[in-house]
Amino acid sequence: MSRQLSEEKRRALMEAAVELFSTQGFQATPTQQISDRAGVSAGTLFRYFRTKEELIDSLYASIHRALTDAVDEAIHPETPVEEQIQNVKRQVLHWMFENPKKTLFFEQFSSSPNITEKAKKEPGTRFAALDELYQKAVSRGILKGINKEVFLANFWSPNFMLIHMHAFGRLQSDVEETIEQSVASMWCGMSPRQCATGKPDTETFHTMLPSGESLRKFTQTNLISGNKQRENHSNSRL
Repeated sequence: MSRQLSEEKRRALMEAAVELFSTQGFQATPTQQISDRAGVSAGTLFRYFRTKEELIDSLYASIHRALTDAVDEAIHPETPVEEQIQNVKRQVLHWMFENPKKTLFFEQFSSSPNITEKAKKEPGTRFAALDELYQKAVSRGILKGINKEVFLANFWSPNFMLIHMHAFGRLQSDVEETIEQSVASMWCGMSPRQCATGKPDTETFHTMLPSGESLRKFTQTNLISGNKQRENHSNSRL
């Protein structure tokens, strides 16, 4: 019973930390606030994590592992490589839509100095399987003229934009429809010759995205929010 209670408290602390770190930043979030949000006493956090730095490292690694698992679970060697890549994209998007706060945390802190290199390189937190799929697609002539960096940018970057829109209530289309359009858009954009279903319905897809003045305001709002977080990081103390 005590073990179960301990796991519940640990999970509550990590869930509270995800939300607070994502909205306030690392430096501006005191451990007392995390404990209060998790519904535990002030000293309880340090029974599970020696420091706030250890907490954010553990949090980042756990989310990275979950995403890695999503990638690995979608790969079935008996299916064509192009289907595997699309299935991985689909599986990752399902995970992200089911875990928007964790997704935004992961995006925000992937390049943050608050995450140690040890946590970023922890075993089991690398997308090696996706790299292997890319190499197979290139060697078999499925992907031509697409370098690895462009492939990864096409695979990952639109996902985070969609989750931002979903989190801020700006996604107008059905989630399943959005996922399928995103998969089709990625694949047909990189390998139109191999796109079995033809080009995606780009007109419908683009109606989900802010455009013109709306896009400018959307981008400006997020930049202002990011600048305020960085100011808080510099001015706040625990």
